[in-house]
Amino acid sequence: MSTHETADTGEAERFRADLAGVDPTSFKKTTLKRHNPRTVRKNAAEAYRGYLITHATKSADLYRRMEGAWYGIVLGATR
Repeated sequence: MSTHETADTGEAERFRADLAGVDPTSFKKTTLKRHNPRTVRKNAAEAYRGYLITHATKSADLYRRMEGAWYGIVLGATR
């Protein structure tokens, strides 16, 4: 999981664990992104809980199917 250093990481980890139906200890350590005051963040609301990073082994086929689906969505939206 990755979130900004100003976020409540414990609450974000519990939220993601509840959402995924797993124990919070099953996640790797949360990565904190340094605050850059010059950046105007669009996701600065109090409900922001970072994002979950997933890794899948032997995932080339899955990646290609997801990429194909994404291209289908994008091309369908631009026509």
